[in-house]
Amino acid sequence: MKKIIIVISTLVLSLFSDDYIPLSNLSDKQKEEYNFINKNSIEKIEEDSYKKVKDIKILNNQTKEEKQELSKPINNEFVKEYKKDNILKDERKISQNSFSEDFSIIPKISYMNVSTDIEKESIEKTHEVIPEILFTYKNHNLKFDYLSSNVKTNLLSNLNWADFNLDTKWYRLAYLYSFYNVNIGLAYNYLDINFGLLGINAKDNQKFASIEAHLKNSEDNFIVEYGGFYGKNDDIKNAYEYYLTLGYKIFSNDNLIFNAGYKNRTIEDSDLKIEYKGPIIGISSKF
Repeated sequence: MKKIIIVISTLVLSLFSDDYIPLSNLSDKQKEEYNFINKNSIEKIEEDSYKKVKDIKILNNQTKEEKQELSKPINNEFVKEYKKDNILKDERKISQNSFSEDFSIIPKISYMNVSTDIEKESIEKTHEVIPEILFTYKNHNLKFDYLSSNVKTNLLSNLNWADFNLDTKWYRLAYLYSFYNVNIGLAYNYLDINFGLLGINAKDNQKFASIEAHLKNSEDNFIVEYGGFYGKNDDIKNAYEYYLTLGYKIFSNDNLIFNAGYKNRTIEDSDLKIEYKGPIIGISSKF
């Protein structure tokens, strides 16, 4: 009995002595050695933990694949839209359409009952056809027109001339710039005059520049056009024209226009003044 008490006392003293080691301070190997933990449960936990790590890796791989699949449709849609737009082809179409809209040709033919006056004395009335053509690109215009007249009289009372005849051909080429409803510019004039007096014929050619102004106003299908030119040179004192016409558009565009009005074209030097004037009717079209 005494021995048992001594052993118990010794154990108690050893537990409360400085050499006591808590369970938490033991290593896993020591815990396994003293059977504080089960080895099989440790392996199972490690195995399960390892499987979970694998599962996480698999999920990560699936996420990457899904991102790649999402990027493909976006790229395909972008390519489809690019091909559909076909930017170069559209620009070519726009350029072609723009040129056809900006460029136009407007031929015009007019009939004029011309009264030719020399020094305010009427010689003879003639029926003349006046052709015109206008080329337009954006605000730039190139216009050509032609006027001819052939008159004669037995006597000019104001000048006391007998057996007088006058043959005139007037060519004009003008460049005009469109500014709002006004076309302004310059023109080259070539005037060919043949006249005879008492059986004696003479010829004269004149070249000169003129300044131009032509205006147009429209309301619904009605068009009012008015304007003229003025020019001179060393031999010609004054050369000018003024006109006023009222037109009607048969269609909503300018494809066919009928017009009527009045025109006066005059040339004057130091000795003589010749006027070509009278009512005028015409028709024009646009291409």
